[in-house]
Amino acid sequence: MSSKDYYGVLWVEKTASEEEIKKAYRKLAMQYHPDRNGGDKESEKKFKEIGEAYSILSDAQKRKQYDTFWNTWNNGFSGWFTGDVDLGDIFESFFWWGFSSSTKRKKSSEQRGEDLEYAMKIDLKTSIYGGKQKIKFEKQEMCHSCHGEWGTGKKTCEKCRGSGYVKYRQESFFWVIEHTGPCDTCNGTGKTIEQLCQTCHGKKRIKNTREIDIDIPAGIENGMIIKLTGEGNDGLGTSAKWDLYLRFQASDEEKWLERKKSDLYYTIEIDVIEAILGSEKEINIPILGKRKIKIASWTQFWTVIKLSGDGVKYVDNDRKGDLFINLDIKIPKKPSKKEKELYEAIAIEKKLDIWGKNIFDKLF
Repeated sequence: MSSKDYYGVLWVEKTASEEEIKKAYRKLAMQYHPDRNGGDKESEKKFKEIGEAYSILSDAQKRKQYDTFWNTWNNGFSGWFTGDVDLGDIFESFFWWGFSSSTKRKKSSEQRGEDLEYAMKIDLKTSIYGGKQKIKFEKQEMCHSCHGEWGTGKKTCEKCRGSGYVKYRQESFFWVIEHTGPCDTCNGTGKTIEQLCQTCHGKKRIKNTREIDIDIPAGIENGMIIKLTGEGNDGLGTSAKWDLYLRFQASDEEKWLERKKSDLYYTIEIDVIEAILGSEKEINIPILGKRKIKIASWTQFWTVIKLSGDGVKYVDNDRKGDLFINLDIKIPKKPSKKEKELYEAIAIEKKLDIWGKNIFDKLF
């Protein structure tokens, strides 16, 4: 564990809140990010130092342990310490990740990969029946030229002698501290190279475009996720796999056909005479095709006909939802002369007050 003043590294007070620490970290991280400083070694070193400070102070438990250490240090460890004292042993009594034990260091040759996420848009038909769809995405793959080795002419780092770590010395008027950290010559790898790889320029990975066919299961819903194992960004020096997560953005409506979970809803217009006398008819529903329905006599506005099991298949079993057909009764806007006469005759038969002889001219 480093003996640095992490509060000083982030330029915050010891009483700083979590939000103040986060704000300070973001500002400094942007300022010293290697990509914004042309690979400057000092900026890279400062960037790592900022990250180390934030990893401690942003975690409540680690911060408490760190504060405990500094209080103990200031009150109980005053005096003169020589360079022969390894404070890793002292720090380990306060921090479980103490740097004094090399067995707790992550192998510097390892580099984690990253999971990826892809927003996959599909139409209503595909969400109902499933199908195949091609996707194209970019991922980081191990460089095929240097095979993740940076370049050629690799040899043991002379500064750390291949260990990847060196001891750093800090002095003040009252004490001298030595602590162990990653070697700044080989960046903790234990190796140096003579010539950077011309393909990846020492980054060990290259960006590659992948194009694969996806089998979309029937019944997939908006927001559902499918994991494609091993299609994430490659890691280096590790057998662990990182994955690609497909997050589906599925349309739930098309031409009056609407999906709600595993049920489907469709609205049709029927003539007022069909509603009164009843009817059996064939309708053509977008995506689904032809269906036969029976309309009962004296059907009212927005009556719903249910076709059981004619909805969407559940994505994890063979059950299906239902199809609901809403009946919208259509009143004619411009009935023929004969239709008017028939409606008037019905009105007279039913002794309705139709407000005059030409009432249907007003209605229609």
